[in-house]
Amino acid sequence: MWPFTGEAPTLWLALYLGTFALHAVFVSYVLAGTGYALVQSLRKADDPIAAAVRDRLPFMLGCGITAGVAPLLFLQLLYQRRFYTANLLMGPRWGAVVPALIVGFYALYLAKAKTSQRLRRLALAVGTACFVFVAWSWTELDQLMQAEPAWRAMYAAGQRIYGAAAIYPRLLLWLGAMLTLFAIVASWWATGGERRRLAILGLVGRAISVIAALVLARSGGALDGSAHGWLYLLIAALAIEAGGWLWTMRTPDGAGLTLVTGAGAAALVCATIVREAPRLALLEPPRAEAAAAAGFPVFALTLVTGIATITWIWRAIRSTRPAE
Repeated sequence: MWPFTGEAPTLWLALYLGTFALHAVFVSYVLAGTGYALVQSLRKADDPIAAAVRDRLPFMLGCGITAGVAPLLFLQLLYQRRFYTANLLMGPRWGAVVPALIVGFYALYLAKAKTSQRLRRLALAVGTACFVFVAWSWTELDQLMQAEPAWRAMYAAGQRIYGAAAIYPRLLLWLGAMLTLFAIVASWWATGGERRRLAILGLVGRAISVIAALVLARSGGALDGSAHGWLYLLIAALAIEAGGWLWTMRTPDGAGLTLVTGAGAAALVCATIVREAPRLALLEPPRAEAAAAAGFPVFALTLVTGIATITWIWRAIRSTRPAE
């Protein structure tokens, strides 16, 4: 059932998918959380969820950017020619992703600060716009990487935007998934009625993703045959997750959230594999000298050292907090 067989670099693909899934959790909290805080601010609602989210957004964005380094490097390693070609074709439009992240990062700090409601709304609106732009850009790049027949025409016309019809339902699919992932993470810091509200958001997010997936399937969206097993697991995980959300709505402090978290994690892994499987045909065999210079021991040592350092910093900061 594992789709990464044959000559494909199985280890690198597994690491890419694992690090991408972790990255997706953080960026989902940031994008959906910023949008949620913006909506509540516009409604002028006294919402403890929005207040807690605003307080955590800058930290979560830092985690998302840091966690995004590894999958970005693996993406470049696995799809070198296609990744760099798509970068060049999109040109300055693609380069605008970095300034958008910088502006969004400072907007989150401004939204967190004790400022006027008007300034807070403006900061949240700017942050939401920046992060949606980044999500759209990544979805567009992912599609352009696979559209080699369109490269020459796009270059000849000097176009910087690849307007394939599949981009928008794919973006909507991920935005729905991000809303659900945000609800899962935020629920662990919520109680009672707050969890009920987040459960509704989680179910709405899944509904959006399912509708977008059906639109993609109807328009001929590719599904690799080797990923069918993972698709069935994904459907099962989504069904269990939905049951967990309903359980959480009925008993907010019960074990429903644990069930939702486990099923949501399984759904994220399965969805990541299903998404990646059609691109396996785009992989090019690595050169012998490149394979010999892979440097996996250095990568493993760096990974362990990084985890140990982050753990030490987290424990050191936690130990300095005043007792409640």
